[in-house]
Amino acid sequence: MTNKEMMYSSNKKNEAVQFLKNDEDFLKEKSLEEILAERSQYPVESDEWEYLNKFKSEILQKKKPSTAEKILYFKEADLDSIPWGFSKVKNLPLIDYEIEERSLLEYHPNQRHPIPYVAVRYEEEYFFILRGAGVGESRLAGRKGLLGGHVGEIDAVPGDIQSSIENGLWRELEEEAGIKAEKVKKLEMKGIIKSNDGVDSDHLGIIYEIELNSKDIQSEEEELTGIWMTKEELKQHFDALESWSKIVVSNLILSD
Repeated sequence: MTNKEMMYSSNKKNEAVQFLKNDEDFLKEKSLEEILAERSQYPVESDEWEYLNKFKSEILQKKKPSTAEKILYFKEADLDSIPWGFSKVKNLPLIDYEIEERSLLEYHPNQRHPIPYVAVRYEEEYFFILRGAGVGESRLAGRKGLLGGHVGEIDAVPGDIQSSIENGLWRELEEEAGIKAEKVKKLEMKGIIKSNDGVDSDHLGIIYEIELNSKDIQSEEEELTGIWMTKEELKQHFDALESWSKIVVSNLILSD
């Protein structure tokens, strides 16, 4: 591309972004779905796309202030070696991570957030939670799922993704169900879930199983209701499970 062509291209981008800025009051009246639809008209990560992505971020933070937290994420291109679906693995491959506000990362096709997702077991029963309408990920409200959540900036260990994930895991276990290390007999990574099914497209599931030495736990958060279920009960409630929980139950719990 010649210098003249580059200058023309740059001017066109600036004009497009300026057009959006001139329409800022109009954009502020749009819903999340409308902003996402508007954003989809532009190439991902173009200047126009990024401008609209910031609008999306503001909407999410107003709806759920916790999305202002900074979390770990992977670039989609760095996950090519991980197969689609569920894969049984004991450790994570070496993957570079970055940190950004969660509201900017949600609904971003080129990025994924690692989510430690934990099957909590005591003898022959498994601990699940029913998510209420005010849960951190609103797209999962009303579904039964396993414990887990985002890995925050506070959890990050430079150059060590496995330790970063497990720091987030222990924090989420304590926050969601009061589970501390002294209650755990065994912790083991079981696999990875990579999917583009709805909300899954934002996330990379890092699946763990922990075995407790006591059944004495309960949900610690107002919007979560804890429930213990046997394998037989899991079969009966299968249709009410989150998509990842269905994968874990099918591939790990009921397959034993």
